[in-house]
Amino acid sequence: MDKSLQVICMGAMSHLGLMFFIYPERIITSTHQGHWEPILIQSLIFIFFLWLYLKGLSYFPQQDIISILKGIGKTLSFILLFPVLLYFIVTTIELINAYAELTTIIFLANTPTWAIFTLIILISTYIAVKGIETILRTSILIFSIFFPLILLMILLSFQDIDWHNAFPIIDTDFTFFRQPSFYTSFFSFAIVFSFLGFLPADILYNSNKIMWAVFLLIPFFFLSVYLPLLTFGNETARTLLFPFIITLDKVQVEWLVFDRATMFFALSLFTFIMLLTSLLLWQASQITSQYIPGLKTKYHIVGLSVSIFIICLFIHSWLDVEKLFLWNTPLRFYILIVLPSVIFLIGVRRKQKHHETY
Repeated sequence: MDKSLQVICMGAMSHLGLMFFIYPERIITSTHQGHWEPILIQSLIFIFFLWLYLKGLSYFPQQDIISILKGIGKTLSFILLFPVLLYFIVTTIELINAYAELTTIIFLANTPTWAIFTLIILISTYIAVKGIETILRTSILIFSIFFPLILLMILLSFQDIDWHNAFPIIDTDFTFFRQPSFYTSFFSFAIVFSFLGFLPADILYNSNKIMWAVFLLIPFFFLSVYLPLLTFGNETARTLLFPFIITLDKVQVEWLVFDRATMFFALSLFTFIMLLTSLLLWQASQITSQYIPGLKTKYHIVGLSVSIFIICLFIHSWLDVEKLFLWNTPLRFYILIVLPSVIFLIGVRRKQKHHETY
């Protein structure tokens, strides 16, 4: 049965959860003008390597990337998969801490951070233990509820924009290439569709539908950056920790159940990220269960969750989270560029051997 819709909802929801929270601040601080340039470059890189990833996986229709890499040797597969496992764990830590910070600011100012950690990890662990099919089914439900209202919030935020703030629109020196924030902003691209390589054989999807969904998603990256820029101007937007969230804070909707649109929007993102965290835990458990056999997958997930919770307790400030984003950059490019390239090259080699045999 084709489950492309479930896969697309999971991917789109994860992208939205990342792009509206961390991404705008990273891009805005990377350059003073021509912000569309880094967004376009990142989008093209992402589209190309996602296509490469899907093409590589198409050569192995009944296999996930773990079994694909095991075909070239157990030791080599471990070397190639260990950075993936490490990235999943570090990214989960980043997400939990980042969204705990957001929750503290908007919702629960007097709630201790460890309590928010506990809530996120418990819910994510429970969903992850239920398995990938539960995660994908839940993604359709959550996406169907929240996406139309998020879209409405975005449309309403246009009421405060000033188009003059878009100028100057070209950065002829491409100064953003020299800024660390440009490279850390790839965080919003690298992690999302990696789960395609971990899906079991009975979960089928159409690669063309995935690519079309990505093309429809790219404009939201531009909106996440340009709505704060057009609302506040470049100099003011650069001083904001969460530019898009602050932009929505100006939107007043009388019929909304919450006092501020920001609260509703942040709650939506919080829900998206909890599901993404469960997906990351599930993916990490698929790797650990291959190299630490003898335990059921649910015990791997629980073990990972407990370890992540303990590590989160030692992260005390947003500055520590910022350092994690920076330190995690090499692994981010490994997931985005190296892993798809390796899968593609293995697939091409297999196809060539198949033709030589016949």
